[in-house]
Amino acid sequence: MRLFPGMFLPLAGQALLAAAVPGGLLVWNMHMGQEIQLAQRDRERLEAFADAASVAATAGKPLDQLVPELDLRDPQRLGGRVQLVRPDGAPISGPTSTEPPRAERPVKVGGQTVALARIVREPNLTDDDRRYLAAQYLGIGAIITGLFVLLLVTAYEFARRWSKPQQELYRLSREVVHGDHDIDFDERGPSEVVATMRNLRRIASQFSRLETARRTWLVSIADELKRPTASLSTHLDALAAAQIPIDAELTAGLEDDQRRLSQMAEDLSAVALADLGRLPVNFNQVDPRALIHNAIHDHSKRALANGVRLETSTLPGYTILVKWDGARIEQLFGALIENSLRYTPRGGQIVLGLESSRDAWRLIIDDSAPGIDVMLAQRLFEPFFRSSDRPEDSAAASGLGLATARAIVEAHHGRIEASRSPIGGLRVTVILPTEPPRA
Repeated sequence: MRLFPGMFLPLAGQALLAAAVPGGLLVWNMHMGQEIQLAQRDRERLEAFADAASVAATAGKPLDQLVPELDLRDPQRLGGRVQLVRPDGAPISGPTSTEPPRAERPVKVGGQTVALARIVREPNLTDDDRRYLAAQYLGIGAIITGLFVLLLVTAYEFARRWSKPQQELYRLSREVVHGDHDIDFDERGPSEVVATMRNLRRIASQFSRLETARRTWLVSIADELKRPTASLSTHLDALAAAQIPIDAELTAGLEDDQRRLSQMAEDLSAVALADLGRLPVNFNQVDPRALIHNAIHDHSKRALANGVRLETSTLPGYTILVKWDGARIEQLFGALIENSLRYTPRGGQIVLGLESSRDAWRLIIDDSAPGIDVMLAQRLFEPFFRSSDRPEDSAAASGLGLATARAIVEAHHGRIEASRSPIGGLRVTVILPTEPPRA
């Protein structure tokens, strides 16, 4: 984001306006002054002509000869512009016009007006007039240009000085948004901007403490959950070994609850550790095909109980060696299969596939559950997000399965995506590099 142009361009426009408006007023004033000057000069010259015509008429010279002589004598100033008429308006000589005269003077003989001398056309500019106007307009243009350049330089300097602290403030806010809460800055600029920077630093520090506490709490809660679930598993095993007669449905319910609590603790621990950037991942050579078969074996009993077919497709027919964390990938498969089992109806199917993709492998899980809105697809990987509002689904789901999957995928430097499945439900695609990138 560039703040300087955003501040400079409006100021430059205002500078242009501030220079152009006075310049236009100067030109208008110059024009009006020139009009007044020419009108005054015409009145003086017409006065002189009327006086000369009075003298000539007193001497007996015909009035109709006075205007042609004036046209020959003064072609640049009054020539072709003066009309001589009788007091009643009857023309004597000179050009005619329907417009009101620009100036009018009487021609008198013996104290009586015998004719009227009128200027009926606009003045003709002489070479001196044109040179004068050109000099004036050039001067006005130079003044406008100089004023505009001065204002432009001022606007540039103003925008440069003010955009620096604004740019710094934008940088700090962007760092906070991207998770960097340990911000540092030079306290330079307007007092309001510096105060805003200080407040932003306080907010970032408080948010950092709260976020660190939240993540630490999640890890602690996950660790605390693991203890009672492990103890419950031990007690259930001891109860089974004691061979005390207990209702089979009750036993199955207890085992299912223990499994769910254990899975929830593992998922919460993985999400919390990933949030802290400390999810432990041990990279070793493993065969993805074996991991898929293990996942199917571990969940086949539950899939069968739900009336869902759990099968594979597009698995390569040869051994594949990749450098992944086998335990985490099995946890990933478990989270994805559990999610599909939760929403796949009886009689549906879940299909696991593996495809090569350059220096990576694409793991694909399709199910025949009801479809999902594409706009919500990527939100599935947010912690505690559920695509269904049904109470039975909420009771059966922790909301952490797909968030755990994303944490494991990101720890392997891969990516995970959700889309519509070609068999009618949800497709989850996981792309993992063959080996982790070298540090």
